[in-house]
Amino acid sequence: MNATRYSSTAIALHWLLALLLAFQISLGWALEGNNGPELFARFQLHKSIGIAILLLSLARLAVRLFTPRPPATDGPAWTRALAGTVHWLFYAVMILGPITGWLIVSTAKVQVPTLIFGVIPLPHLPVGHGWHDPAESIHEAMAWLAIGLFLLHIIGAFRHQWLLGKPELQRMIPFAKGKAVSAAIGALALVFAAMAAGKLVYPDKPRAAAEQAAARIAAAPTAVPVAESDEEKPEEAEEAEPEETAQPLADWNVAPGGRLGFTARWNGDAVAGRFGGWDADIKFSPDDLAKSRIKVTVDLASADTGDGQRDDSLKGSDFFDSGAHPKAVYTARDIRLLGGDRYEARGTLDLRGVEKPATLRFTLAIDGDRARVSGSTRIDRTAFGVGQGEWAATDAIAAGVDIAFSFSATRPAD
Repeated sequence: MNATRYSSTAIALHWLLALLLAFQISLGWALEGNNGPELFARFQLHKSIGIAILLLSLARLAVRLFTPRPPATDGPAWTRALAGTVHWLFYAVMILGPITGWLIVSTAKVQVPTLIFGVIPLPHLPVGHGWHDPAESIHEAMAWLAIGLFLLHIIGAFRHQWLLGKPELQRMIPFAKGKAVSAAIGALALVFAAMAAGKLVYPDKPRAAAEQAAARIAAAPTAVPVAESDEEKPEEAEEAEPEETAQPLADWNVAPGGRLGFTARWNGDAVAGRFGGWDADIKFSPDDLAKSRIKVTVDLASADTGDGQRDDSLKGSDFFDSGAHPKAVYTARDIRLLGGDRYEARGTLDLRGVEKPATLRFTLAIDGDRARVSGSTRIDRTAFGVGQGEWAATDAIAAGVDIAFSFSATRPAD
């Protein structure tokens, strides 16, 4: 006997693909606007959903070819031909769409790594940049074709169900036996919900979120500019500080648990990160600042912003280029007391092979052989070439990047 309904596997794949495709089309409309963290996240999700659609479409095609299915509905030859054309065009859309999207990403000028759902790395296709424009045109055409096929498919199913009185919906909608109307309404509601979700996912953060992030940065201890002249500073220090035994110049060892963080502004939103790998060579005495020195070495590949794809982009040639320049080094030999426990270190930062002057301010509290340090500075990323191509402009990513640090250190006991 011929099957009266599609198999459970075919039904599950059909509706899963329908919902993903509705979500993907709607998400595609949201891939525009200012270049910020939310837009970046939408693109990463768009790529992940696209690859999922590609794999599920291949599975659905295999089920269609090798699993028994209900016979085609009777009717004029032209309606059967149209129905078959719509179905096969759907497969073309669901396979060519993701493949052309993959080509677009692989041939883009800015090579952004792809992690499927933030977990599985997707390599770039080994093709030349000449594929980019044709792939982009086909990808856009597939999106519009999918919208047209969606409408034709829904109209055709409803025509058979209610105008011709043929139980088409009961063959594919789960739990639709004898309940075609309610099942159809439920199915359409799910499709529209998927489209709404695609439009609303990763909404632009309100400005308040950026202000809150800025407040967190401001909460980090930062040296306040001193209005008095340099000649007055030693006098203030003498008045504020009681006489103590002079502390000898010593090597300080950074204790585990310190933090070296950075915050950039992307389309006005604060994007915070940290370096997991860094070390400091410190020889310091508050009573011998002339001979004190600081050297901090940072492993650029250890940058962590909480987004694996963004972190991989930071390591690439457009930003840190950590393959060619794995380390950033800050060196300071000019350390000055600003007053109280506040200091200023003037030195140079070597980043991406570019060396520029850099000044940081910090607070220092020494208790016996232990010290607590925290401070901050701001650098101009463009001065070091961090941000190439379209990222060199400062309209999307601001030039100023805030650096904040805090750590404990110990020195050998006398």
